[in-house]
Amino acid sequence: MPTRAPTFSIILAAGKGTRMRSMTMHKVCFPLNGVPAIHHALQIYNDCGIRHHVIVVGAMAGQVVETVGAAFSNVSYVYQARQQGTAHATRTAMQALETVGDNEDVLVVAGDRIIERSVLEQLFDLFYSRDCDLALPVTPRRDGSTQGRIIMGTDGALLAIVEDADIRQRAAYAALAELLGTLNGNGTANRERVLEVLREHFTRGGRKQVDDSKFATAFGDLWRLLADREGELPLEALQRLVPEKMTHFRFRQADGSDLVLSPAEVDAAPLLNNSVYVIKAGALRHALANLGRDNAQAEEYLSDIVTILSQARDAHGKLKFQCSAMRVENPRYLLGFNDPAELLEVENYLSARSASRTPDEDLSASPWYRPLAEWQAAFAAMAKVGRRGAPDIWDELTAVYGAASDVLEERLAAFSDILQAAAARQDPSNRVLLVRSPGRINVLSRHIDHQGGNCNLMTIGYETLMVVHARTDDRIHLHHIDEERFGHRHFSIGELVQDLPWEDWLSLVNSETLSKLLHTYGGDWSQYITASVLRLQKKFNQQKLRGMDVLVAGNVPMAAGLSSSSSLVVGAADATIAVNDLLTFPSQVVDLCGEGEWFVGTRGGAADHAAVKLGQKGKVIKVSFFDFAVEESVDFPEDYRMVVCDSGIRAQKSANAKDLFNHRISCYRIGFQLIRKSFPQFAPQISYLRDVNVRNLRVPLSWIYRILLHLPEQATRQELEELLPEVDLQGYFATHKAPPDGLYPVRGVVLFGLAECERARLYADYLKAQRIVEIGRLMAISHNGDRVVSHTDDFTERPYLAPTSNGHLLALMDDLESGDPDRVVRAQLQWQPGSYHCSLPPIDRMVDISMRTEGVVGAQLAGAGLGGCMMVLAHREAVDALFAALNQHYYEPLGRPPAILVCKPIAGAGVLMRDMQPR
Repeated sequence: MPTRAPTFSIILAAGKGTRMRSMTMHKVCFPLNGVPAIHHALQIYNDCGIRHHVIVVGAMAGQVVETVGAAFSNVSYVYQARQQGTAHATRTAMQALETVGDNEDVLVVAGDRIIERSVLEQLFDLFYSRDCDLALPVTPRRDGSTQGRIIMGTDGALLAIVEDADIRQRAAYAALAELLGTLNGNGTANRERVLEVLREHFTRGGRKQVDDSKFATAFGDLWRLLADREGELPLEALQRLVPEKMTHFRFRQADGSDLVLSPAEVDAAPLLNNSVYVIKAGALRHALANLGRDNAQAEEYLSDIVTILSQARDAHGKLKFQCSAMRVENPRYLLGFNDPAELLEVENYLSARSASRTPDEDLSASPWYRPLAEWQAAFAAMAKVGRRGAPDIWDELTAVYGAASDVLEERLAAFSDILQAAAARQDPSNRVLLVRSPGRINVLSRHIDHQGGNCNLMTIGYETLMVVHARTDDRIHLHHIDEERFGHRHFSIGELVQDLPWEDWLSLVNSETLSKLLHTYGGDWSQYITASVLRLQKKFNQQKLRGMDVLVAGNVPMAAGLSSSSSLVVGAADATIAVNDLLTFPSQVVDLCGEGEWFVGTRGGAADHAAVKLGQKGKVIKVSFFDFAVEESVDFPEDYRMVVCDSGIRAQKSANAKDLFNHRISCYRIGFQLIRKSFPQFAPQISYLRDVNVRNLRVPLSWIYRILLHLPEQATRQELEELLPEVDLQGYFATHKAPPDGLYPVRGVVLFGLAECERARLYADYLKAQRIVEIGRLMAISHNGDRVVSHTDDFTERPYLAPTSNGHLLALMDDLESGDPDRVVRAQLQWQPGSYHCSLPPIDRMVDISMRTEGVVGAQLAGAGLGGCMMVLAHREAVDALFAALNQHYYEPLGRPPAILVCKPIAGAGVLMRDMQPR
């Protein structure tokens, strides 16, 4: 599915393009690989999700319109009668968009730009995830470049763009001021010497010629004085014409302080502008209205929109606009052309990109690709002498796992074991990369990521490891270090693509062909890797992905609620991306992995994959979905431990378990449709179930309970179809078999979802405030929403079903209106469990054992349910007592060895030596 994208693009194609030296063809119409250049650009913008394009035409307007119109229908044209620069062209386009609201988003770009789709998607992701008013891509400085310099503050914030001509102008003023300062006693200055200084600095040492008209524009009265007089010039008159403010640049930073830079410092700025901007329409209108011509070329610079917005303050002196720059390391991902030579360079790059690359291309310089024997030697050396054995790898391992010696020793041994197994299967000289992909726990927020709710995620010290060798063909060979449980598998990417429908990902995962394939292989471990590879092939459908030899090992318990499947999916994605050098970014990988797992039949969200990929050492991360964003990361409290306890009951993602998971999601979807139907006044504000809240609907909490009263507590398929005759519910029902009792507990599931969204929203705030007791209560209430039994003091089981009746909801509404503070607090949404009902009696028993242990503040189900693990938040001094209680009351009576892990957050998945460093 497309990344969220601006609604509009403004494409600037009015210039004459004289450097192309063609009187018959406009620059944007020149062919690239046989296709007009602007067709390449428009197709990329369409693929990214931009719905309408406004092209500014001028020179050879008819040809541009005819060329574009032959292939694209979602384009409008505005005519720039006189060539007055890109800022004027943009202003002309905005006149055509005068009815567009200020909060609409616009991509502004030159018509000759060919931008990698992944770069645009990453730019859009930055723009929306940070709620920017302006975002732009920037590339590293190259010697000799005349592109505008990006100025960043001491805090890393974007401050301005300075054009090359302005740098040269102020360099000339600064040099002249220095010369005049040496002549104070003389009273005069030699005209020729003054001219020499100006020419030397304004022409960058004579590397190019600048005609006198440009000097006149840049230096005004000073140039006129030099033109009118000869010989010696009065020093005092010259000094008046070289103002001190023109010898440097001054920018105001976010904290209100000034950043003063010399022309040389600005010239040496490490980042360059690329004339690509994604911007809110209101911000663009503000910037265009405030453009000036006080610069070296007396022109309105379009790039000045960045300076204007970055420097703007409100009446209280606070920044008015949020502006961000995105660094793109490879400038070829943002290509443009101004002359035939540059056009040829672009064409050569596009041709090379589309051609198949050899697996070993450029690998010799990559620290993440090393001979297998070299990896073995490095880990052996570190096991003996620590950091001295391989400082670069050791430093990365400590960045991932922390400095605890016991953890590092265990991980060194795990890597050594898989490397030894790999050496027994392939040539030790093979260049391989190492992938690590941890398990995860969702510390609070179950079953809601696919409904748009927040998730609070923590990666843990169970990991999948992979040794990956790139192949020359498209075959994937999968081996597991535990050959008895996980047999060898192999497949051809091309053959799978040939056999499966390929219109879009949803048609593929819903296809009869895939259904037969899954029926044949069931929940085989290899399907999760296949899912990841195929989703990436679909995303990068113009590039034939190469194959891999993959050896897998790991200690993430399967079907235990620790995301063993997501660990495989994300690890395989990281391997595929690295082997094929795919242009991706973390949040995109998360979304693709989430959709990829649909391949195995589940229809969940991407929370597990977000945790696996984006986890941070020592942190809990709060993420949001639709649109995906990491909202914040919060320190996990030092004095507490998250303890994961395996019930020993495996939760299978197939057969009855998969039916129940998808049955609950159908309850969500049906409840969502019923809410929109019953309350049409709210329908425009509700895109996902998470939107049913007091902040979005601007209603008191009693209204949320009133909405829930309109949902059936239980209903059959026939009754639901009668309630929603206008909705085709067969698509909802097709994902699972009908439940044994034939009933859909719509209200209880929706109440759980709305309450869990509220709990998940509040968790990070409670954690920052160290409200640990309340976090424990949130965990307990959340588990009650999944609970199936409760226990007496002697652990006798009693059936449990959380209240969802009309009477219960009406009582909550009475509490809210009672005026009694205790009753009002008790009725808040986060303290309502709802009824998702996906636990099992043994897990409920483990939760209750834990909650009766002194020092434990909270306990709940981990994962999707129907088996697996539970997790406990306990004070570090209570961990031993917790072990003893669980062993006595759970593991020993069942004859099972304790399976308990004390968890510390580690870093998310990646390729060793590749994904922990900036690229």
